[in-house]
Amino acid sequence: MRLTFVKGQPAFPIPRAAILAGALLLALGVAAAALPGIENGPVVCPFRAVTGLPCPTCGLTRAAHSLMRGDLSRALAINPFDTLFFLAAAPLFAGLWVANLAGGFAVRISMSPAERRSAWALLVTVALANWAYVLVTHR
Repeated sequence: MRLTFVKGQPAFPIPRAAILAGALLLALGVAAAALPGIENGPVVCPFRAVTGLPCPTCGLTRAAHSLMRGDLSRALAINPFDTLFFLAAAPLFAGLWVANLAGGFAVRISMSPAERRSAWALLVTVALANWAYVLVTHR
């Protein structure tokens, strides 16, 4: 695998509407962190409503609520993979946004076909293990 930084080229264009939507979602998340009782809300997951089983991302709203309240251990207990993904993705996207504002750069990742297959296999394995955890804990 090879990483290449390309200066002067935005990683991806970010429309103003997307920036405003992201700011609004962040503000709503901060406001929702102050709300009690989100754990007892209605089931809004179509997969769970039809099958009665939690989906692979089940608990993401509750985990995000716990993160916004600063309770990392509870968020990890609810859905570990999604929590860790969010914790890794949030600073990455913030950094890309700042880089685009500062003139931009892109990060190009080059992988051989074997590396690409291995990366996908690892991602699928971790996602399935997380789903098994969610199924067992019924959170």
